[in-house]
Amino acid sequence: MSISQDAVASFFQNFAASSNSKDTPSEISHFANVFVAAGPAGSAVVKVEDFEKVLPKRRQLLEASGLVHTSLKSFDITAATDRHVVVNNTWEMDFETQTHGRVTIPVSATFTIDMATDTPKVLVYLAHQDILQILRDRSMLAGT
Repeated sequence: MSISQDAVASFFQNFAASSNSKDTPSEISHFANVFVAAGPAGSAVVKVEDFEKVLPKRRQLLEASGLVHTSLKSFDITAATDRHVVVNNTWEMDFETQTHGRVTIPVSATFTIDMATDTPKVLVYLAHQDILQILRDRSMLAGT
């Protein structure tokens, strides 16, 4: 089996739509039952049922900080097997606040995705930046 660019594009289109939908079950449907989440602050093995509990709180915090939309800007397959792809992806997070006006913050991540089924799953989510720290540094994080 060869993984097509179109299959990866379809995954990211669905992922982006879910991210903006505020529909937690739709968002978590893109993740394996257990996945690795990593970023500047460290890493953890995450059970999807635990992720389902914290995702709405994170979304509320980001929205309280002014998040209005997240857009996929690009993705690049950097490695692939017959089953898995490693994909660098870049996003723009649009915030709007009375204090700061409209602010676009670029972020990026690397995903390892299991593409073996009709519903691909993220196995590894590696955030290149900590969006909460970026917001904190810009005095944009709600409640700080």
